Amino acid sequence: MDLWFDTDPGFDGWMAWALIEAEPSMRLHGVSVVAGNAPLNISLANALAIKALHGFAAPVHAGCDRPLAMAPVTAQDVLGDMGMETTGPTLPGSAAPPTPGHGVQALIDCVRAHPGRITLLAVGPLTNVATAFALAPELPALLAGLVIMGGSTIGGNITAAAEFNIHADPEAAARVFDCGVPVQMFGLNVCRQLPIGQPQIDRLKAIGSARAALFAGYLEGYVAIGRRRGRPVQSLYDPTPVIWLARPKLFDLQAARVDIELQGRFTRGMTVCDLRTPALARANARVAVKADGHAALEWAMQRLESLLAA
Repeated sequence: MDLWFDTDPGFDGWMAWALIEAEPSMRLHGVSVVAGNAPLNISLANALAIKALHGFAAPVHAGCDRPLAMAPVTAQDVLGDMGMETTGPTLPGSAAPPTPGHGVQALIDCVRAHPGRITLLAVGPLTNVATAFALAPELPALLAGLVIMGGSTIGGNITAAAEFNIHADPEAAARVFDCGVPVQMFGLNVCRQLPIGQPQIDRLKAIGSARAALFAGYLEGYVAIGRRRGRPVQSLYDPTPVIWLARPKLFDLQAARVDIELQGRFTRGMTVCDLRTPALARANARVAVKADGHAALEWAMQRLESLLAA
């Protein structure tokens, strides 16, 4: 499977990227970074540090630094100034620059060079994706698949109605869901069926390598978000669609009509999911509704162990 990864790392974006690299059936052609969890300069620095730590080969490109039609929004109040926090050693920075060329153009060039082969996986705000589709209207039809982590069928996390990735650029999300090809949507409702906590932290620490200890510290910082809110676990967001790409039988998806609320005073950024297809709505998406969370998390842990032990 040939992939392009659009991300705003963030620990869970890091974990998603690690799972892609650890899965032999996946070939990553490139990474485009978007402003989201933190401003672009911070998310880009995180991406370059992750690439250097693991020795990942895929080129990393800087993408869009602001939403299409609103002031930038970040999740730093929840995730910390760097978009991720640790209880252990800090991720070393990288002196290497990003690969030349804007991330949007790099995405367009890659898909055009490999028509029908590239699955686009986007786990941050959809600014880069919407911009690419605007510049190259033929692009959606050239993709092998379009997969996002974002949205929800059960309410939001950044507001009562909206999930963060969609809320951070709802105009971009609206354009992506209206692009003419089905969007595979992994929202809060299914990601919350994959809880990660202390057993997984301990399991990674037990690997014994320096990289495993570093990664486990950031996982512990990630789980601490849930603990601050009275939960012993944290939901696994960005890695969830990666697991589906590798193990689709662990998930149930349902055809839906997804529209993005752009006007509501209390509901802007909401993914309005109409599951009454085909009788009462014309589907533009497949929405993940159920996961075998235990099996999905076990697959992810085995892949991380193989990557971090090396």
